[in-house]
Amino acid sequence: FHTDELFSVRRSGTKAVLSAAKFLLGVSSSLDGEPLRRCSGFWIDWDEERKTGLVLTTARLIRTKDAPVSVWSGGEEYATNADVTVHLLNGTSAKGQLVYHQPHYDLAFLNVQMDQPIKLPSFNEEDVEFAQKIFRLGRDNALNLRITYARAEYLNPTMYERYHNIYFRSPDGHGDDNEYDNGGPVIDLGGKVVGIVNDPERFESFIPSSIVLNCLDSWRKYRHFARPHLGMTFKAIELLEPAHVDMLWRMYNIDDGLVVQEVSKGSNAEILGVQKGDVIESINGKRVSTTIEFENMLMSTCKVRSGAEVHISVGVFHTLKKERSTIELTTNLSELGEVITS
Repeated sequence: FHTDELFSVRRSGTKAVLSAAKFLLGVSSSLDGEPLRRCSGFWIDWDEERKTGLVLTTARLIRTKDAPVSVWSGGEEYATNADVTVHLLNGTSAKGQLVYHQPHYDLAFLNVQMDQPIKLPSFNEEDVEFAQKIFRLGRDNALNLRITYARAEYLNPTMYERYHNIYFRSPDGHGDDNEYDNGGPVIDLGGKVVGIVNDPERFESFIPSSIVLNCLDSWRKYRHFARPHLGMTFKAIELLEPAHVDMLWRMYNIDDGLVVQEVSKGSNAEILGVQKGDVIESINGKRVSTTIEFENMLMSTCKVRSGAEVHISVGVFHTLKKERSTIELTTNLSELGEVITS
């Protein structure tokens, strides 16, 4: 921690990290007596009457099979019958009860019986800014605190990733990628949680607090969180190379919105004429600039029970025709990971 890169944030960073460490836990899973995964997690709720704490972690904790090609192609498998252990800060362990997992966001909730109240985190409701200083936290298999200093970076995802992530930019450009950090909190210099670590080994990314809080809100209301599957993937114009943005502006007088990358075969979007290269400009009348904004709009406007039918108004600029239209997409809310077929 005492390095030149951290000199300017050493005092505030130390205070923030040590405060967050009090709600940071180790979690592990096994299946049929064989170790499965070791990750991190953190307390998010406490039930005084039942003496039960709720832990948020990654659903990778119980994943037995990754998607063979891309998360958008599906194929992940989860062992909901896996044995889960929560490793407490006093060196003891407790049985964790898996109460819910959601494949699209790869989040999971665990109930843990405790004799005394636990420290809960504070969330920053606003997402981090580009290049903001942050810390990624985790605990290794000996419960030692793992600290990774980085800056937040907004990027368009690759075809292999979901589009609700922010990325870590380490000072040397090479992060300390370790599976132990999966499911651990990401904090700002004030010690507030700004996200949860998501697959640091492959993409060095985290799910921002705005989406986590939307998920928590739905969980408290319905005991699940579902989202509409619109059958499209996107890239934000503002995160493209400047030359690409300039070309879009010169050709179409557009410099904001989401460029459609894929349209799922047979989806309502395809039936209504959306094609690759078209630009999504608004959702339910509200302008949209980033995929994280887009995801939060969907979750905020579609907070009803899983399986319910929803209608979403989408403003589209059709690049081939050079004309705008507003389409009404009808879909059902689903707790499953969205699959795009070609």
